[in-house]
Amino acid sequence: MLVISHPHTDHISDLENMYICSITPNCLWRDKRAFPLQILKNDTKSVINLKNCANKMNDDYSSDICNGNDPENTVTNGGVNITRFVSLIEQSDYNDMNNFSCISILEYCGFKVILTGDNPPRKLLEMLKNPYFIRTVANATVLLAPHHGRDNEFCSEFVSVVNPQVTVFSDKPIVHETQAHSAQKYGNATNGVTINGQFRKVFTTRNDGTITFGFRGYQDWTIDTSMIEY
Repeated sequence: MLVISHPHTDHISDLENMYICSITPNCLWRDKRAFPLQILKNDTKSVINLKNCANKMNDDYSSDICNGNDPENTVTNGGVNITRFVSLIEQSDYNDMNNFSCISILEYCGFKVILTGDNPPRKLLEMLKNPYFIRTVANATVLLAPHHGRDNEFCSEFVSVVNPQVTVFSDKPIVHETQAHSAQKYGNATNGVTINGQFRKVFTTRNDGTITFGFRGYQDWTIDTSMIEY
């Protein structure tokens, strides 16, 4: 199954490579409200090709579940419970694809991982009005920080409810000013864990490379990092 959190180019840049390599997932989840992607006057040729590929994939998958096999069924997927939330969309929200970011919650063997996309704080605050959403995201094991961990996307109310043991930034090699104090902000709101004798609260792809979590049993999990793989 392929999940597109939202169709900004940095979140879908591998779609063309998937088609070239004939990687065709049985199922595709995307917020259909964001499609078709519009071609803009200032789009480069590569961006136009990428958007066309995303639109083709959106057309090719007529439904979320294909071949009668639901990869989110806990009976057949190894016991992984997956819950997904999307925000209410107003006409003005179409100006920014970040507003279409879904939040996916993966739960397995007592562990909870929350993938946030690039949800802006105001959308997170809207979702927090839903008691079911609060119960579902509360007390997570791992939080993938919204919008790559940027300072101006930090939502203290949301992070307080999530109360993660570990926060991960999927950040770029370029250090933005908006990320200057992010690690401290999330560090203050994250419990932290001791891994290989070192106490950590925040991991970043910029500094840690590929970050791999292994969940083997109750309170038995690992964190591995590799700059070589990254």
